[in-house]
Amino acid sequence: MSNSSGGKDSTENPVSTGTVSRALRLLSILADADKPVTIKYASEKMQLAPSTVHRLLGLLKEEGFAVDVIDTRCYAVGPQFYRVSARVIENSSQMEFIRRVLQDTVATYDETVLFGQYLPSEGKLSFALRCDGHQKLLYQIEMHRPLSLVWGSSGKAVLAHLPPHRVADILSREGNSPGDSSPPPDYDDLMQQLSVMQTKGYCISHGEKLPGSRGIAAAVFDRSGVIGSICLTSPETRMPDADLDEIGRDLARRAELLSHELGAKS
Repeated sequence: MSNSSGGKDSTENPVSTGTVSRALRLLSILADADKPVTIKYASEKMQLAPSTVHRLLGLLKEEGFAVDVIDTRCYAVGPQFYRVSARVIENSSQMEFIRRVLQDTVATYDETVLFGQYLPSEGKLSFALRCDGHQKLLYQIEMHRPLSLVWGSSGKAVLAHLPPHRVADILSREGNSPGDSSPPPDYDDLMQQLSVMQTKGYCISHGEKLPGSRGIAAAVFDRSGVIGSICLTSPETRMPDADLDEIGRDLARRAELLSHELGAKS
């Protein structure tokens, strides 16, 4: 049956269908990789000519589903992919477990609590879930956007559980603090900080991602390893008499129980 406009039905176009299928396969390769990939790597995985893969990457980049990695000839998933996948993830059973913990934590502290999802291919973290208390924040938190693991408690809580070579790679590509413009830490100093955080089970930061903000975070795991962190954030001027370490220990306990529910190894 022809369509009323007299043109060809899109379902009858095998070239279009093939392009869509190949683009989705390429997007899966980018998402599954633990680091940005080269055209050579993707072409070998897909058994396609490098020129074909380059054309497909161009299509994905136009729509924001893939990006060039700065100063390399590599590619990674883009912000549009994270936005769409975050919407899907929000409805998953795993996210429902996480959302419940965030809500319970907000009920205790009446402050904003977030789940930062670890993005292995980017070496970054993206806030996928957020629950707010009655007290308003004085700064804006960007959701569903890749953010640093080096700056802020939400990222460092994850970084503390990555292999040293991965930490070194992420640190080598890090810029100054977006909060106070401090330069990236020395590798040895950072590893010492992460060792302390791993032992304590939580991390506290002040104004590293956003000026005037405070973050307290603990890592979350599933059976595959670290998947992100739960982070309580508030202005530094709020809760001046609070025992931040006590809050940190409580977040670590909540994160540990959540990780158990998600199938993490004890």
